[in-house]
Amino acid sequence: MLKGRVRVSWLMAGFSLFLISLLTYVYYTYQTTRADIMHSVDTRLLNAATSVKHILGDTYLNKVNQGKTISFSDYQKKSKQLSDFAQALNIAYVYAMVLQDNKVYFSASSYTKEDQSNGKVTQFLDLYPEATKANISAFYSTEPVFEISADQWGHFKTIFIPYVDSTNGKTYITGADITIYDLNQKLKESVSKAAAMASFFFFIAILVATIYIYLLKRSLATDSSTGFANHIALEYFLKQSNAHHMQLAVIWINEIEDINSFYGTEVGDKVMKNLLMHFKSRCSARCHIYRLATNKLVLLAPKEIPYDEFNDLIETYNFNTPLLTDPFIYITLCAGIASGNKSLLLENAHIAALQAKQGRHTVVNYSKALHDVKVQYQYNVEMAKEVREAFDNNRIVPYFQPIIDINTKRVVQYECLARMVTASGEILKPEAFLNVVTRSRMDGLLTRTIFSQCISRFRKTDICWSLNITAQDMLDPSLSEFIADELKRYPHPSNITLELLETQAIANFSEVKAFIGMVKTKGVKVIIDDFGSGYSNISNVLKLEVDGIKLDGALIKQIVNDKDIYLFIEHIASFANQLGLQLTAGSVENTTIVTALKKANVTLMQGIYFAPPAPHVNSQSDEELMTRIQI
Repeated sequence: MLKGRVRVSWLMAGFSLFLISLLTYVYYTYQTTRADIMHSVDTRLLNAATSVKHILGDTYLNKVNQGKTISFSDYQKKSKQLSDFAQALNIAYVYAMVLQDNKVYFSASSYTKEDQSNGKVTQFLDLYPEATKANISAFYSTEPVFEISADQWGHFKTIFIPYVDSTNGKTYITGADITIYDLNQKLKESVSKAAAMASFFFFIAILVATIYIYLLKRSLATDSSTGFANHIALEYFLKQSNAHHMQLAVIWINEIEDINSFYGTEVGDKVMKNLLMHFKSRCSARCHIYRLATNKLVLLAPKEIPYDEFNDLIETYNFNTPLLTDPFIYITLCAGIASGNKSLLLENAHIAALQAKQGRHTVVNYSKALHDVKVQYQYNVEMAKEVREAFDNNRIVPYFQPIIDINTKRVVQYECLARMVTASGEILKPEAFLNVVTRSRMDGLLTRTIFSQCISRFRKTDICWSLNITAQDMLDPSLSEFIADELKRYPHPSNITLELLETQAIANFSEVKAFIGMVKTKGVKVIIDDFGSGYSNISNVLKLEVDGIKLDGALIKQIVNDKDIYLFIEHIASFANQLGLQLTAGSVENTTIVTALKKANVTLMQGIYFAPPAPHVNSQSDEELMTRIQI
């Protein structure tokens, strides 16, 4: 009996909540609809009254305001135009008024068929004895005046718009009326419809919500297409199980996505259901089977089941037997197996399954080697977080490495290289964080950050500097616009050189060429970096109309020991000299390389032999740097 009373109480509470919500929604709908209707009416009145001035025309209105007589035929013509306009707009009356001796007179007015029948048609300069205070005050206002009033013609909502005659400074008004009865009828009809629609849709919403909640609860732990338990059921089981050590296999079906796209998801679900049934029929009763995702399933077994038995269950699957015969469908599997602490099972098995897929193995067991992969994954996640924090806290900074002209014994330029300062103060080179920047799609942010800092540092100097820029940066319209805006405000854009990787430039030829053309019009130089590492087609480079090339560091390091490379560099140096291209050699590490480059007629050099990248220009003493240049 008590349970029954509780259920009735909950039912009554639910019904009361529904009724209150419904009434609240209807009231809200009423207020909103009423506000919309009133706004619409006010807009119609305003448009109608404004149009009166244009229908009557300045000539007519000026004559009235100057006290001149309007002929009967002209007045009738204007009254007919106003009446037709009011009827077309579904407005009761439109008119114009003047104020004489503090009394209001009609200078023009529309009429209705009833007015004609009753002899109430307004004539020129008829006195309007019912003029209200609002009506008279409108002549002294600078804004439209609204009012609700009643007179011999009916009960109206009215608007008066004041105008000042520019010839004599007198004020006249134009007006428009709509009957309150029509307004109330429209409000009543619209609100009734709104209330009915609100009730209907509210009921539908409650019904849909109820059905949705029911279906959601039903599907929480079950895959609806196969009837097997899903990932939520797996997570719940792992959390609630008293067994802390188990073994788990994540099985990846390689062809499901292709099957879904070719035959449709219904066939794909049949394939998954048949495969789940296959493993269910061969698993121990102590095993649990789950559909983890569209193309994955999980086998979960206690640790007492021998690993070989668990492994063979997957290894022995016959790929030559069709899983469906209508249509004939064959599949292949790859799986990852992990055992141990239940809290790590799913993650470790996923890593093993991914390695199986990448290595095209059937089964991979999570082991020490894969533990190292997992550690790398975790490092990547932590590094991504640290890179983001470095950007947020201004810990991405430029370092500067000089480029030396061996002939003049002077530093001609500094290359700006990105460095990341960790929270602990460690300085990281690009190879430690650049991959994370690229994977996280922060390339553009990196370029903006370094470019902005270099612009600020060198703005008031005559120092020449260069910066690496990627093709992806050039393909980003917002970044291109940012660079163009910065260059407009930079006093010496000809001191700036942008370095672009050869492979990226050729792969995105048309877009890169357009960008190069844009920055060169600002005075900026562009060179191809790492020349010789990719396509190494000098004709393609020349089509980009760049100002120079920088040889790939790998070539420079081999110039001493590889005669062919030496001849290649010598040839490029001769070719660049003939075409007036700047040729730079990077990665210069020792005296032997310097000597070989000089012999090959390469005069611009850069590398740790002269000076490593430093946080400030000229960080090494001039004497030490000059000593190295003298060689």
